[in-house]
Amino acid sequence: MRTTATVRATSLGCGAAATALLAAAYAATTATMILAVAALAVAGLVTQLPRPVIPAAARAARRDRLLLPLMASVAVSTPAALSVVWAAVTPAGPIPCVGPSGTARLELAAAFAVQLGAAIVVLRAAQQDRGHASWRAYLRHNPHIRASLTIVVHVAAATATLAALAGVAACHVSHTRLWDTVAAGTVAAAITGVDLLLAARLVGLAVLAPARAADTDGIELALLAADIRSVAQLHVVHVTHDELMVTARVGLPADADVAETLHRARAHIRDFVPSARHIYLQPDSTA
Repeated sequence: MRTTATVRATSLGCGAAATALLAAAYAATTATMILAVAALAVAGLVTQLPRPVIPAAARAARRDRLLLPLMASVAVSTPAALSVVWAAVTPAGPIPCVGPSGTARLELAAAFAVQLGAAIVVLRAAQQDRGHASWRAYLRHNPHIRASLTIVVHVAAATATLAALAGVAACHVSHTRLWDTVAAGTVAAAITGVDLLLAARLVGLAVLAPARAADTDGIELALLAADIRSVAQLHVVHVTHDELMVTARVGLPADADVAETLHRARAHIRDFVPSARHIYLQPDSTA
């Protein structure tokens, strides 16, 4: 995903605001479920922080990209699981029916609004790079792992905050812990989704295998046939035994229509190498 300065600044601002609002809501309620939601908001904030420049090997750089989101995601899982257990074994549940004040509900509503805004900004930015790939394929195979985590964590954070807000409101109206349990389960499910994606990406890193030289040559010929001026950082790997993932930065003619040229390049690649199922091309502004 091409994370521009505007996208990153917007997401960072929304993430910081949501974290502050959720922290205030937690201070008012001391509810474990809201603590879990706040931790998920922090995870979303972490994924948008600029990566430090570390002059080390590619493996070290990859570890750096994964370390902070991994720690944030794992840290979130424990309180989320505890909130579900609490909802099942205590009379009051993670948010007592008589506990939340009107101020806490307003803080949760405001946090959801800013998190939804951040999710929309991130999704729109990802849409430009996703092309015709499905969201499932984009999230599972996008070589920019932080981009996948950013999308999933932002969407999960907004979903979890909405679940917490709905649980508070429904519990206040019905005076039963059933809605606490449902809300807590939704929060835990959102966090589990983040963890599953992260686990899938880690496994993918371990099993990716380079493509055959013939496939790489065919992809290079396809790009030349699509009037691509230059190709940089071309990577072709197997994601399954019969599917290839292709990533590259491509130089385009000065007068080219970017969207049309990239679409034609993807089509040529699929014609030349039918096993190329996941194709991510980015215009190279330095070409």
